[in-house]
Amino acid sequence: MYIEKVQAMDVSYNLLNLTGKAIDILAKFSKADIRVHDVGRIPKAPVVFVVNHFTRMETFFLPNVIHKITGKYIYSLAHHSFFVGGFGTFMEKVGAVSTKDPLRDVKFIGALLRGDMDCIIFPEGQMVKDKKLVERGKYMVYNSGIRRPPHTGAAFIALRAQFYREELKSCKERNACDELNNLMAHFGISEQELSHITNQETYIVPVNITYFPIRARANILNKIANKLVKALPERIEEELEVEGTMLVEGVDIDINFGNPIAISPFLKSYLAKQKIKSKKLYLDPQELQSDVLLRKIAIDIMYRYMRDIYAMTTLNHDHIFSYFLTKTKNRIKETDFKTKAYCAIESVKKLNLATCHTSLQLKQGYLLTDDPHGRYNDFIDAAKSEGLISIKDGFIYKNKEKFSRLYEFHTIRKDNIVEVLKNEIEPLEQVIKKLDKVFWTPMFCIRRKLVKSFYKRDREIFEKDYKEFFKQGETKPKHIGMPLFKKRWFAHTGIVLVHGYMAAPEEMRQLAEFLYKKGYTVYCARLRGHGTSPEDLATRSWEEWYESVNRSYIVVKNSAKKVFICGFSTGAGLTLLHAANKKDALQGAIAISAPYRLQNIAAGLAPVVDTWNKFLSFLKIKKIGRMDFIPNHPDNPDINYLRNPVSGIHQMEVLMNLVEKRLADISIPVLIMQGAGDKTVDPKGAFEMFMKIASEKKEFTMVHSKSHGITRGEEGKVVARRVAAFIKDYA
Repeated sequence: MYIEKVQAMDVSYNLLNLTGKAIDILAKFSKADIRVHDVGRIPKAPVVFVVNHFTRMETFFLPNVIHKITGKYIYSLAHHSFFVGGFGTFMEKVGAVSTKDPLRDVKFIGALLRGDMDCIIFPEGQMVKDKKLVERGKYMVYNSGIRRPPHTGAAFIALRAQFYREELKSCKERNACDELNNLMAHFGISEQELSHITNQETYIVPVNITYFPIRARANILNKIANKLVKALPERIEEELEVEGTMLVEGVDIDINFGNPIAISPFLKSYLAKQKIKSKKLYLDPQELQSDVLLRKIAIDIMYRYMRDIYAMTTLNHDHIFSYFLTKTKNRIKETDFKTKAYCAIESVKKLNLATCHTSLQLKQGYLLTDDPHGRYNDFIDAAKSEGLISIKDGFIYKNKEKFSRLYEFHTIRKDNIVEVLKNEIEPLEQVIKKLDKVFWTPMFCIRRKLVKSFYKRDREIFEKDYKEFFKQGETKPKHIGMPLFKKRWFAHTGIVLVHGYMAAPEEMRQLAEFLYKKGYTVYCARLRGHGTSPEDLATRSWEEWYESVNRSYIVVKNSAKKVFICGFSTGAGLTLLHAANKKDALQGAIAISAPYRLQNIAAGLAPVVDTWNKFLSFLKIKKIGRMDFIPNHPDNPDINYLRNPVSGIHQMEVLMNLVEKRLADISIPVLIMQGAGDKTVDPKGAFEMFMKIASEKKEFTMVHSKSHGITRGEEGKVVARRVAAFIKDYA
C-alpha cells in the first residue's frame, strides 16, 4: 500500500506577508499598471489557477494579486533551477514548489483538499516567449526544438483532489469504515474536518495575462546588470531588455479571470463512479495518472482551460498592427495601413469582446486623420528600430528577410515582437475572421464606405444640434449650417473649406462653387456650435472645432488623392493647426484672415470674463453679475450670429495661442491671405504670422477690402482666383 502522507508545506506566513509588501512597493515605483478583471468569477472554494506564461515577473506578482483578492495564500509551481542554496529555501518558504520535487503533487493535493491555500500552475510548462500556441488547429508549445502539447499536470492535480474528495464522500455514505479510516489517515484528516472537505468542490480557474505595449529596449535595469556582470547570458539579456522596459517605461498588465471549471462533473460517468466506489483507494499517484479513463478526462480538461485562457487575450492596437504587417507581402501605403487598422478596430468592436484594451474603446479617428498619435507612432518607431520595416514616399516596406528568418526561441521577443503579437491572437478565431475580411477588402470599397459614413455622420450631428439648440427668430434656415459636399468623380484633388467664428458653411459657398467648377472635389465643414444658435456655440471647445474639420478631412481624403485645407478667420487658425499636425499628408494650406491679432479689446477680456462666469456657475448663480454674451455686428447677418458667447471668444484665443506655438512645425506649402481694411483682425499680424511659418514654400497676398469678410462678394472673387492659382501650382 502507498504510505506517503499528504502534508502541509513548510511555508512562512510572515515571509509571505513581507514579500507581498516588497512587491507592492516595487509596483508603486515601477510604471506597470496592473488591471484585474472579473474577480467575481473566482469561487470561494479550492482553486487551481492555470495561467499563460510569458514573463518571469508574473511568477512573483500574480500570487500577491490573487492573495489580495481571495485572502488565501498561494502555492505555485516553479522551475527546479530556482531551488538552489539560500534562494531555494526562500522560494520554498513563500509557497513555491520545485518541478522536480517528488512530493509536489502530494503537497498541492493536500492544499486543495483542505482548501486553506490555492495553487498556481503554468500549463505550458515554461515561458512561451514566441506566443505560438496554435499549430494546425491544436495547442502546441515549443520545447527543445520541437512542438509538444501543453502539460496536463494541472488537470491531473485538480482531478485527483476531487477524486479523493469523492472517495471520502462515498466511503462516508456507504459506511465503509476501514476504507474511510485509511483515507483519513493518509491525508491527515480529522473527524472535525471531514464534513467540510467532502462538501467542497475543486475548481480550475483559467487566467490570462496580456501585456501592452511590449518593447525591447536598453533600460536602466539591464545597464546596471551589464555593469555588475560581464558577458550576461543572451537569455538573461533579452529578459532584462523586455521585462525591464515594461517596468521602467510602463506597461498595462491586464489579468483576466475566466469562468471556473468544476471538476466533479468530469467524474460523473459510470466508469468513474465505479472507480470511486471500489475498495481500491488509488493512493499511489501513478495508479490514477496511468489510468486510461482519467488520462482522457485530463486531456479534455486541459484543452478546455487552454481555450479559455487564450480566448481571454486582451486585444490591443499592437495586435492589429502586427497582424496586418505580417499579412502584408512586400509593401503597403501607410495611409491604407492605418485606414484598414481603423476599419478592423471598428469591426472588432461589434463582437462586444469582454477583453479589449481600454484604448480600443476610445475613438480611433486619428488613424484616418493623419494626426500624430502615440499608440501608432510608438509601434511604427519600434518596428523601424528593429529593422522590421522602413518607410519611404508614403509606403511601409516590409523587411522580408526579417519575417522569414527562424529566430532563437529565447530572443524572439527582442528580435521580432511583431511575429510574437500576431501569434498571440491566433486563437481568437472570430477576431481573425474580422481582420482577414478587412485586410482583403479592396481599398476603393473601404474608401467609398468611409465617405458615405462620415458624410452621413456629419449631417446627423448637425441635424441633432439644430433640433436641440433651435432658437425661434435667431436660428438661420437649415441650409445655412448644413455641411456642403460637392464631389467630382475621378478628381485627383480635394479641398476642405472651413468657415469662421459665429458663421456657417454658407460663408464658404461662393468659394466652394468656384473651386468645384475648376474640377475639384469640395467639402464645406461645419464647426460644432455653428449654424444653430449662440447657446450651442457657448458650450463648445476649440477641440470640437478641430474634430469637425477632421470629419470633413476624412471625407475628402477618401474622395481624392491630394488634399488642401482652406480656412477663413477662425477656420484659418484651425487650418494652420491641421497643417502643423498632418504635415506631408496635406498638399497645402490656405489661411484667410486668421485671427492672429484681434482688434477688439473685448477679445482680450474674454478669458477673465469666461472664468468669472464659470465661478458664478460653480456658486449656482445664474443671472446676477454674469456676462455670457456680447452683441455682434457681423458683415453677413444672414449667416452670422448676432450675439457672441464670451466663452467662444476665449476658446478662439486658446486656439490661436496654440497655433502661434506650432507655426514653426508647418513645412508644407502655405498661402496667407489678409484683407487690408480688416476691422476685426489686425492686418499686421498676418505678416508677422507669415514670417513665423517654417515652410520654404509660403506665399503672402494682401487683398483690398473694407471689412473682415472677404470670401463673398467682389472680394470673394479675388480670393477665389488666388486660392485656385495656389492649388493649381501645388496640386
